[in-house]
Amino acid sequence: MKKIFGYVAALCLLAPMSGWAQRTHVRAAERLLQAEKPNYSEIRRLLGLAEAHEETKADPYTYYIRGLVDHQLYKAEYRKLTTPGIPGDTATMFRHVVDELPAWLRADSLDQRPNAQGRVQPRFTKRIQDFLKEDAPKMYDAGLFYLDHKDYARASRAFDYALQAQRLLLPAGERVLKADSTTANLAYYALVSAYTGKLYPEVIRLGKEYRDLSTNQNEVYQFIARSHLAQQDTLGALPLLEEGARRFPKTTFFFGKLISIHQAQGNYKAAVALIDEAIKAAPTNPNLLVLRGNVYFMAQDWVHATEVYKQVLKLSPDNYDALFNLGQVYYNQAVSLLANPLATKLDEHKAKDYFRQSLPHLEAAYKRSPDQVRELLGNVYYRLGLEQRYAELHQEKQ
Repeated sequence: MKKIFGYVAALCLLAPMSGWAQRTHVRAAERLLQAEKPNYSEIRRLLGLAEAHEETKADPYTYYIRGLVDHQLYKAEYRKLTTPGIPGDTATMFRHVVDELPAWLRADSLDQRPNAQGRVQPRFTKRIQDFLKEDAPKMYDAGLFYLDHKDYARASRAFDYALQAQRLLLPAGERVLKADSTTANLAYYALVSAYTGKLYPEVIRLGKEYRDLSTNQNEVYQFIARSHLAQQDTLGALPLLEEGARRFPKTTFFFGKLISIHQAQGNYKAAVALIDEAIKAAPTNPNLLVLRGNVYFMAQDWVHATEVYKQVLKLSPDNYDALFNLGQVYYNQAVSLLANPLATKLDEHKAKDYFRQSLPHLEAAYKRSPDQVRELLGNVYYRLGLEQRYAELHQEKQ
């Protein structure tokens, strides 16, 4: 009986002693950091043991020291780079200043938990903030460094961490970033880096958090919408496109994509209604009118398409889209008549007239974009019996 009791007592002592041992590992790691030449391999090994243990993996002290390791490595590299005659590595310096943040975010999160009495008494947040007052701007610099080297994943991460560092620097009880110039620029650079690198899931994640804090919001909304579309996520893109159309009515991208989606779904009335809403804000915008004509074109409503394209050409006589599309409208009407097996001589006469009407518009469009227009224009020349012009057109291609 005494043996059993002694065995149970030993088990009761084992768990708290084990946790105590892991905290000792963290303290040992901190002492090693203070050495003249710290053994970083041993420091990381000790911290790894602490992070793997049930008690110390939830202790902010563990992650405070983990962040302090990268902070110290960053400072060591920074001193080399700023001391004449001592070689240093800029990429290494920036890597460490960025890498310090995840551990410190974890430390701060654990530090904000209420104690047994329900009070929040952080032990490390103030120390972390003191370091970040100097280090947060360096994270911004790291992002610019990576962006300059076209390492878009690291650049986006650095800008994102710089934003999170700004949040961590806010007074106690505040964790919502304010839309100042620093935040706006960081948010924009984080998004533009991710988008340029085609990191579409990251663009979407960053967009949810920072799109309304960023500078250049018109462009940012386009980045996020395009990222959804790049992943074939029409449902996710729609709210961004609708909000972009509402906020930036003079930007045809949002309306254009919305219209394309409605067209693909065969919902032409909704597409026209969207354009009409945009035209209210910019009644003389030829690009919006072209979009309206394109909807009718897709619906094969040739009468309304012709009216709209002519309206565009009154406002902008050299508008390539209106010229080419109007030429296609006339061409399609002619071909439709001739494709009818019951076509009469009168239909053939009307078709030829449509070909004649398409000709000046296609010739004007050809001057702007020969490669795109050449084949259609050649067909019109052929249909009208203009062999010389047809031959000259194909000689130009050669």
